[in-house]
Amino acid sequence: MDVKKEIYQIKEELENHRERISKLESLPLKARKKVPLLEPSGQNLIMDIVNKIKNCEESDKIETQVLDKNKQEGRILLPYYISYKYFSNRPLTSGDIEKITGELGVKIKAPNAANEIKKSLLRYLDSDSPRKKGKPTPYKLNRKGANRFKEILNIKDMAKEA
Repeated sequence: MDVKKEIYQIKEELENHRERISKLESLPLKARKKVPLLEPSGQNLIMDIVNKIKNCEESDKIETQVLDKNKQEGRILLPYYISYKYFSNRPLTSGDIEKITGELGVKIKAPNAANEIKKSLLRYLDSDSPRKKGKPTPYKLNRKGANRFKEILNIKDMAKEA
């Protein structure tokens, strides 16, 4: 007898859910509550980027062309490129760059990253807010920056063609 009661209760709940769904679907799009996508943020985003760098399809090229080289340009553009390609171009600050490169074993201090961005990498990055002295500015990689990083990854391939 208990099994029948449970089945009846489940059917009632199911019908209740169906009614609620049909009411929600009948609402105009503007009235529906937007549910944010589950995206990594803060420390999770940093660790997700580090893990993606180690496990992405270009990880071998990244190792040889960026991490093993002594140039800051590639090392700074790397987290922005991974964010651009795999994390819907989430903005990163120079502090995030320091944490990510530190986890990869090629740490670039935040002030050095900020100076390099200011000096030569601004053409590859976009920001939603103006730069202010003493405050970290979040940047995103633009198309030009994505193409530049792809060039850095494929330098050996380009040398073989020439």
